[in-house]
Amino acid sequence: MHQRRNRLLFFILLAVFFNSAMVSAQIQIVLKLDGLPKDYSSSVGIRGNVAPLDWNSSKPLSKAGDSYSIVLDFEEGTELVEFKFVLYEDDSKPHWENIENRSLDLSKTTSKISIHTWNVDQVVDMHSIERLKPEQLQADFELLKTMILKVHPGTFRYNSQEEINWALKDAENHFKYELSHGEAYSVISRLMAQLQCDHTKAGFNNQNRLINSIIHYQRDKVPFTFKWVNDEMVVIKNASENYLLKKGTIITSINGITTDQIKSQMVDYIGADGGTDLNRLYKMEVQGYDFRYYAFDIFFPLLFNVPSSSIDLTIKEIDKSEITNTSVEAQSREERASILKKRYSDFPVSRDDMWDFEVIENQIGMLTINSFGLNGWKAMTIDYKQFLSDAFKELEENDIRHLIIDIRENTGGSDEMAEELFGYLTDREYQIQREGRSRYVDFPEELKPHIKTWGDTPWFYNLNPKKKEAVDGYYIFEEGRKKKKKANKKLYQGSIYLLTSAANTSLAFYTAQRFKSQKLGLLIGQETGGNLNDINGGQILFFTLPNSTIEIDCPVMGGFSLEPQPNTGVQPDVKIDYALNDIIKGRDLEFEHVLSLVLNGRK
Repeated sequence: MHQRRNRLLFFILLAVFFNSAMVSAQIQIVLKLDGLPKDYSSSVGIRGNVAPLDWNSSKPLSKAGDSYSIVLDFEEGTELVEFKFVLYEDDSKPHWENIENRSLDLSKTTSKISIHTWNVDQVVDMHSIERLKPEQLQADFELLKTMILKVHPGTFRYNSQEEINWALKDAENHFKYELSHGEAYSVISRLMAQLQCDHTKAGFNNQNRLINSIIHYQRDKVPFTFKWVNDEMVVIKNASENYLLKKGTIITSINGITTDQIKSQMVDYIGADGGTDLNRLYKMEVQGYDFRYYAFDIFFPLLFNVPSSSIDLTIKEIDKSEITNTSVEAQSREERASILKKRYSDFPVSRDDMWDFEVIENQIGMLTINSFGLNGWKAMTIDYKQFLSDAFKELEENDIRHLIIDIRENTGGSDEMAEELFGYLTDREYQIQREGRSRYVDFPEELKPHIKTWGDTPWFYNLNPKKKEAVDGYYIFEEGRKKKKKANKKLYQGSIYLLTSAANTSLAFYTAQRFKSQKLGLLIGQETGGNLNDINGGQILFFTLPNSTIEIDCPVMGGFSLEPQPNTGVQPDVKIDYALNDIIKGRDLEFEHVLSLVLNGRK
């Protein structure tokens, strides 16, 4: 009886919708939400960017069985609607879905009923996507060319005019033919990688639902995590049902393509700062966290095609010399992360788990800070100031004389988090010898309709350089990174060891650079990403090509070192190299080195 009444309620909603659609010029959509707990009793709502939706207050959904639904009227002419569902008892404190914004393109959709699952990302039917015409691609290319030649501050940092011309011509030639959105994304990624800038790429985080579905949400990901060790793809964690993929297993080919071929071809699509190739290699690894995107996950399906759910592998098992043929089922990112969370107790559930503190053997503090991700998608939620305060208080109260700060998986984030950390390490002022540069003063008008960024004021449309004349193609600005304020905290007085890796870009690179230049302790690990010649960053534009709808991350300003620097990241004081056997045994060679120093009475 209850099920019949619930079905009747839903059909009444549909009837109201279809009846009103006949007499109104508005666009009416029925949104249906499934997947909530059956015993859920609080309110379910929706928020969005276009009236009648609002990001600051919820419109309630009506319950019908285990589902919820709502009829919405949009003004005729409305195109892209972005929205999320929320749960709430008090609408001033809603619980948001932990996914990217949902979207509905009213200018293209033919269905008037949109069905969704709580906290599960939307997926586009790949077979329904039309290929892009040459004229569409060529129009996009002209805008892209303008951005590269007139806006991007680092276009000629590592490239000659001839190299840039070649890269542009190569992309233009591809755009003379019909391409799928995935193919266009690959061509653009290869072009962006030519700029050798970690902050420049066909975006991983800011795409619309169509591009996200292509690059993130398909069931075409490898069901394991891996690292490159001595140029070999080595399994770290296994999310498949194939018992052969133990930690330390070497993958020698995927779908008949050797892993060496995969690596050598894919590297041309990976952006990194200058000559930091170890950072490019790191980006071709998979850790499997569902709060980070991995270049390998994106480009392997695009470049090498995953034609079915089954992936053929050739592997070299531990302590065996012969090659074994086997297969695994491809997974989505969400499936893989969900399995890894259940199978491995040390697998992080969220960004909050990237921070940790413990005291080891009553004499070494281990402070793990593997994210500065205070803002953005799936941001950290812990009180990082209190976390650091508690950690340094424990170090002082227990007279812990050695501190390891581990940032080996940190890829950057919010400046204030790093500043909070340095407040406990030094009270000396810090200033990078650098200048800010741009390639424009007045932003190109033809790009403005396609630009989004954080904040409301486009201050970057009209810049104010120190001199009105360009010098070697650059406009010069006052130093962008000012002196740091003196710390008002009690400083740690013991020996400090910073653990670094090729993952360290952006703010993580700056953290390692400052630590070493101020001689705050011993830096142990591998060369960082980033670049000693400085990097392009700060204000980032999100530039969406109008026809392909592919979004590109592009920095406005570049930092340039005032002194000649090698084309590298920060070099460690003690370089650590891993062998396959170290991975199999789960050794932490950086920590072992610090422990050896401490036990031998050395700083």
